[in-house]
Amino acid sequence: MKKQIHEIYWIRAIACLTVVMIHSLTRTYATYDLPNSTVDFIRSIQIVLLYATPMFILISEIVIAKVYPDKLPGSFYKKRFLFLFLPYVFTPFLYGLFHLLVENDSWRIVKNGIMDKLLLGAWHGYFIIIILQFVLIHYLFIRFLKNVSPWLILSVTFVINVAYLAIANLRSDLLPQLMQDQLSFVRMPFLAWIFYFGVAFYVGKYMEEVKANKSWGFPMAIVATGVTGFLLFKIFTSGIFTQLSSVRLDIMFYTISLFFVLLFLFSYFPNVPGAVMFISKYSFQIFLLHFLAFDIADLFLPEMDIRAYALVMFLAGLFGSVLLAIAINLLPIGKYIVGPIRAMPKVRKERG
Repeated sequence: MKKQIHEIYWIRAIACLTVVMIHSLTRTYATYDLPNSTVDFIRSIQIVLLYATPMFILISEIVIAKVYPDKLPGSFYKKRFLFLFLPYVFTPFLYGLFHLLVENDSWRIVKNGIMDKLLLGAWHGYFIIIILQFVLIHYLFIRFLKNVSPWLILSVTFVINVAYLAIANLRSDLLPQLMQDQLSFVRMPFLAWIFYFGVAFYVGKYMEEVKANKSWGFPMAIVATGVTGFLLFKIFTSGIFTQLSSVRLDIMFYTISLFFVLLFLFSYFPNVPGAVMFISKYSFQIFLLHFLAFDIADLFLPEMDIRAYALVMFLAGLFGSVLLAIAINLLPIGKYIVGPIRAMPKVRKERG
């Protein structure tokens, strides 16, 4: 239990709910014929929710750094291969099977869609590739860089990350043509996330020391989140830079600031409610399967008010994904398709 970070369950659940909310809103304005002003309004809401996927990526390394700050066990890589890489490979086939058998798409269209997902990372599961890169970088850190000053590492990773995102966002013409043609090739390299890794590594490794500074860290994080969130919103709504993507440069500042707000906030909570643990438990499967749950729900929904549709899509993405995950895990190889469903411990903050 000493390795448990009870705040992470809260943050993971919030990130998971936010991912489903973002995509349910996208599904809604793609389904209904809405005025441009309404679509712009919805997108302006989505821009401040785009911390979700980066937050997932951030907390994945925090957990690894907390549990394995100095050495990785022999089973570490095997488990990541079985329960991260294999779901990345197999889940696109689930989507392909649905489009082939239910929506009657041609085999050529389905095959091209599967290959785009697998080879180009052109789907929401791209975050798995980033997490797998973090696994390798984590090994390099604990093998070669563990005695280097954290402030030096953070400074270098910050400069690299900012430089990469500045080029990707503002001077994409400097990127190789392949990356200009495929956004997925811009967002998948570790260079787009290396500062996230640096922050996550040291937060995980020195978690108790970080939380011990919440008396001044919490208000500072609130101010930073307010400023970065306001700037993100203004830049997007002013038309200066309107790409709705998690690899925006301003998203990095906003996400990391918000992470510390949530970490410090939930450190005041003595335990984790069952509902939060439930969402956290199924978060990986919800992330992978919520688009499929959208598709299935759409088969049965009657015409309805747009607000009702958005709510139904959100609930379908959330609970439909859980039902799909439970059903798939009944198969002998189900845990390799969408990841295993693990029992979650009762978490209560230690006194002290």
